[in-house]
Amino acid sequence: MKYLYKLVLLIMIAIISGTLMYMVTPVSWSEGKYTAEIVFKIDNNTYRALVPFYIGKSSEEIYYTEVIDGNKLSVAVNISSLKTLAPGTILYVRAKFLDNNKTILPGIANIKCDIVLPDGRTYEYYASSVDSDTGIYTFKIQPYVKAREAGFVFGSAIVLFAGASVLHYVVTGLYSTIALVILGVIGSKDPFQYYMSNIVLIFIAGSGLELIIKENGLDERVARLLLRLSRSPYTLIISSTFLVSFLSMWTSNTAATYVMLPLILVILNKVGLTDMKYSSILLVSLAVAASVGGTATLIGTPPNIIAAGFLNDLIYGGMEYIDFTRWLYIGFPAWAIGYGIAVILAILYAKLVAGHEFDRIRDALGKVKTSEARKWSKRELLAMANILFLIGLWMTGRIHGLSTGLASVIGLLAFFATRALDVQRHWKRLAWDLMVLFGAGLTLGKALMATGWANYILSQLSGIRELGYIALFIIAFTAYIVGTFISSHTSASAFVAPLTIPLGMLLATSLGLPVETGAAVATIAAVVSLNNAVALPISSPPSAIVYATGRVRMRDLVLYGFLYGLIANTLIVTLLIPYWIHMLTP
Repeated sequence: MKYLYKLVLLIMIAIISGTLMYMVTPVSWSEGKYTAEIVFKIDNNTYRALVPFYIGKSSEEIYYTEVIDGNKLSVAVNISSLKTLAPGTILYVRAKFLDNNKTILPGIANIKCDIVLPDGRTYEYYASSVDSDTGIYTFKIQPYVKAREAGFVFGSAIVLFAGASVLHYVVTGLYSTIALVILGVIGSKDPFQYYMSNIVLIFIAGSGLELIIKENGLDERVARLLLRLSRSPYTLIISSTFLVSFLSMWTSNTAATYVMLPLILVILNKVGLTDMKYSSILLVSLAVAASVGGTATLIGTPPNIIAAGFLNDLIYGGMEYIDFTRWLYIGFPAWAIGYGIAVILAILYAKLVAGHEFDRIRDALGKVKTSEARKWSKRELLAMANILFLIGLWMTGRIHGLSTGLASVIGLLAFFATRALDVQRHWKRLAWDLMVLFGAGLTLGKALMATGWANYILSQLSGIRELGYIALFIIAFTAYIVGTFISSHTSASAFVAPLTIPLGMLLATSLGLPVETGAAVATIAAVVSLNNAVALPISSPPSAIVYATGRVRMRDLVLYGFLYGLIANTLIVTLLIPYWIHMLTP
């Protein structure tokens, strides 16, 4: 009965949240006479050009030129024809500015286009691009069509995702897609097209890597290596965190924690350290290292996959711009900074809190005998060959030309064809549940963009343009707070990306960046910050796993976790934003 009460309460809150989002979202546009008001500043003077046009069956393409300020300044405007209003239809407004018949280029931040509806409502848009050769500024305007319905689904889904402990995210994901179909936001012909996208296939193949490591004894080799490396309190922290972080790059951070945790507990039991403060700090550092390790590669953690999927499909026009290799360039520096901070902070914190235990720990570790290294078995060699084969396919995509999705399928085929994995036992253990989460998240994000709902967010937060790069810190730390207090990484990423993409597009205009770059940088900053949220058991699976052992003190998890999150996010965003802008500019 407790579960039923929780479920009913969660659904009621979700309905209220969805209804509020529905009420504040603008109503759909309708056919009729509109006005485009081009507003621009030159030499601290503000000028306006009003261009009437129609949306509907009588719509025609408009070419208009208006002379302003005597005979010196003029603006030429082109507005595309839009005969049908439906989710996904785009209205293009293009403007060119001339001074004495010579093309001029006002700063992109000094130009906007206000669309005045037949009923008098006005919506503000900023140029999405400028062609420096022709001097043409392009406004890509998404009309509001079914935006309120999409807002309802998003508002209710946020609550349901946050309540994943009551209602599994698979149920929420399916609900969001089905609700979008029922409300007419997306068509019923192929609503599940994103459920088997390239990004989803990458993560399913990654779960296959996880199974190969565990089922073929490769994790035992990691355990023996850990024992050989751990001869002091410092080396035990460094070796255990590095190994779990490295594993987390190629499996999920959850799997990496499950692989390493029993090994750490065995060592602690052997040397009699289970009741010491040091053991609590060691386990917390293990969770932090597993979380930050997932940042390095595309398959390391679900938020990476979700962010790449949103950006590729919604910003880069379906092109696989952010592939496995590009994410490695993006994520590996963030991992290097985050891991360095995690280790330094763990050692300093352990020295401060449990320094009096170090002599006993050093003596106990010195007495532990390690088994001699054994030869690799044929089964282990076969498993390693399969792992290297799949990773090689991912990293050489620009050479062989295969999509990462197809490369993932080929890798999975090799796993089962060579019997490194068994079809009967392992096929059903692949990450099929995350397929629903990723697919549903991409579908919802596409709906929010196609209905104009993202434009509503832009209009409400237009003041963020004035903050410049500071806004990226606000986005990053907001995502960190959400990931720490409200929802897990996986659930939070499903609704964070649809917000950061339009915010990044808006920021791009003030920073002088392509809108694609702004959207990508804002989204990646948020996702990396989500991965650094580890301060509570609900924040991330690794935090929950180590806390469930009963050997972690809550004060260590909270204090060390918060210090790590604040320091790591500050340094990563500060140091890597210029680098990410360079890497993410097409």
